[in-house]
Amino acid sequence: MRQTSTTKSTTAKKTTRAPKNRIESPLSQTTYSNEDFRKEVERVAYQLYVLRGYVHGHDVEDWLAAEQMVKEA
Repeated sequence: MRQTSTTKSTTAKKTTRAPKNRIESPLSQTTYSNEDFRKEVERVAYQLYVLRGYVHGHDVEDWLAAEQMVKEA
């Protein structure tokens, strides 16, 4: 007689990583104080600047895009 195992090992690790150019917001789904909102916009705007390759001259564009991204988060 052949014995069959009825237990299966399903302990595969599942890892999820954000794409390199995706900006994660730690304050997502949160109500912001004015200071927290400004800090988050500043952080996201800097990340946009870094993703652009540290090219100067787009600070206002980055800030406005960051504001929109934080509002939508």
